Amino acid sequence: MSEAVISENATKTIQTLCESITQAIENLSPDREFITIGLSGGSLIKQLSSEIPNYKSRLEKYIPKLRFIFCDERYVPLDHEDSTYFGFLSNQFFSILNVPLENVYHIKADAPTVDECARDYETRMKSLLNKNGGFDILLLGIGPDGHTCSLFPEHKSFTEGLNSTNIVIAVHDSPKPPPQRVTLTFSYINNSNYLFFCAVGDGKADMIKRILIDRDLSIPSANVRPKFVNGVLKWFIDQPAAKALSS
Repeated sequence: MSEAVISENATKTIQTLCESITQAIENLSPDREFITIGLSGGSLIKQLSSEIPNYKSRLEKYIPKLRFIFCDERYVPLDHEDSTYFGFLSNQFFSILNVPLENVYHIKADAPTVDECARDYETRMKSLLNKNGGFDILLLGIGPDGHTCSLFPEHKSFTEGLNSTNIVIAVHDSPKPPPQRVTLTFSYINNSNYLFFCAVGDGKADMIKRILIDRDLSIPSANVRPKFVNGVLKWFIDQPAAKALSS
């Protein structure tokens, strides 16, 4: 199932996203020993960190079950400003929710190479896969070029992300700095139960149209599609980002 959820502005978009995350956790909890949530970086860090406190009381009883992973991560020290983990940590996302940091699965940033970092992260991700061979909830962003995670258009990461049987791959020469990263691949992204994109602003409007209307598979984000009939794909967008959908 795929759905575009259009809100008036960015603030309401994030509110709707957080409500849907909370509902997904509530729906999954009875059947799960633990629930995996994949985080993405960029503007989502501050947006989620500012809104999620409003859902703390509803989420409180589920916190011990939550396991946070990263849909992609920059191969930098964990206290580096480019680290997505550090972004969520410094914006107090985990402390607001009282998430034990042992339930936050960050990369091994001191691995000797980005390839070894990816292999280590893959090993740890295997223990978190659900019965579908994926994760429970992935929160995804989209760049102006249509990339998601660290899967970039017209780039080796996109081709490898489509064809690899690995959960995690290394990216050596990202077109967006920093160059070295690790990222989930499409097979395991698409095996997940809930796939939630968030895109706001008129700068995303053309790309949203190419994905949702034109179904342009040359765009990495357009290749995010649940493999299972009960999989959920939702695009949380504001009116400026949706302006090309009705033209």
